[in-house]
Amino acid sequence: MRKNYLLYLLLLALSSPLWVGCNDWTEPEAKDYFQTPSEEYYAALRAYKKSEHSVTFGWFGNWTGEGASLVNSLAGIPDSVDIVSIWGNWSNLTEAQKKDLQFCQQVKGTRFNICFIITSVGTQITPQHIYDNWEEMGFSSQQAAVNDFWGWPSDESDEKAVEASIRKYASAIADTINKYGYDGFDIDYEPNFGNSGNIVDDDDRMFIFVDELGKYFGPKSGTGKLLVIDGEPQSITGRPEIGLYFDYFIIQAYKPGNDANLDKRLISGGVAGPGLVQTYGDVMTEEQITNMTIMTENFEAVDAAMDGGYSYTDRYGNSMKSLEGMARWQPSNGFRKGGVGTYHMEAEYPTNPEYKNLRKAIQIMNPSSNSLIKY
Repeated sequence: MRKNYLLYLLLLALSSPLWVGCNDWTEPEAKDYFQTPSEEYYAALRAYKKSEHSVTFGWFGNWTGEGASLVNSLAGIPDSVDIVSIWGNWSNLTEAQKKDLQFCQQVKGTRFNICFIITSVGTQITPQHIYDNWEEMGFSSQQAAVNDFWGWPSDESDEKAVEASIRKYASAIADTINKYGYDGFDIDYEPNFGNSGNIVDDDDRMFIFVDELGKYFGPKSGTGKLLVIDGEPQSITGRPEIGLYFDYFIIQAYKPGNDANLDKRLISGGVAGPGLVQTYGDVMTEEQITNMTIMTENFEAVDAAMDGGYSYTDRYGNSMKSLEGMARWQPSNGFRKGGVGTYHMEAEYPTNPEYKNLRKAIQIMNPSSNSLIKY
């Protein structure tokens, strides 16, 4: 076991970009090292991730934790990435995935969420045998069997039963996350993009769902685990107090084009509904909301990933690619943004150096200065 672990660290040191020191791991160029990083380096890296700064985030897909290349491994992600949401392949982990996850959590200090689209009670975690055997179980439909399993009432005017079902579902999600040892939950909330359901179509039900999750994750839980929401967090206009349950609002600001687009998503609205400040400004300060807001670009298209996104012009007329634009964007209200990120971050692994555009964004937001450790 010890021999395998040392081999794993050696491969990591030879294959992945290492940014060292309190700020040195944000250097834009990859480096190769012929010794394993020191514990002093990793301690400084973990301390950096606990400091106040604009974070780097990504949704990671196609995770296996295996292969000669680190393209499908969490260990291949740049050291200075703060938070990753696993998109698919987050359950029934192999031994390779478990080791990959634990190494990045414990040694690098990276935090990992599971993420899936929330629509209705039972989404993603209903046991498969319910879907497979509903007829044998005597139900009239697959959905009837699912509803029975979660206690969803046939009469939805029974508000107590509805609430009990929602809380049972949220609690089961928490149990699943804790079972696998993840650091939190990323709610993909997109009711206006074809993902309606008996939770997301009602702000009061959505609040019940988040309130239950808030016992286990997020700032109200006291656990230190993350509760974040992506997609359309600005659309929960009926229950603004829900914002107090989250660590971050993650905006899918795909192909934003310019600084004004990002300002509108954050402050004044008009791009995809109200701005976050409009939705949550009665219960949170504008500075709080801004510090929690992560803007993200879509790297699902490989050419966009390799090129750093799409055309973007800042408020001063400078042209660049959109991920760089998001990193350089200073909100018009003057407060520090939460950070930036990419969807299907792993698509950028083949750049030279690996994750070239994401590391450039990190360097822009958190420039290198005096390093504690040099390799």
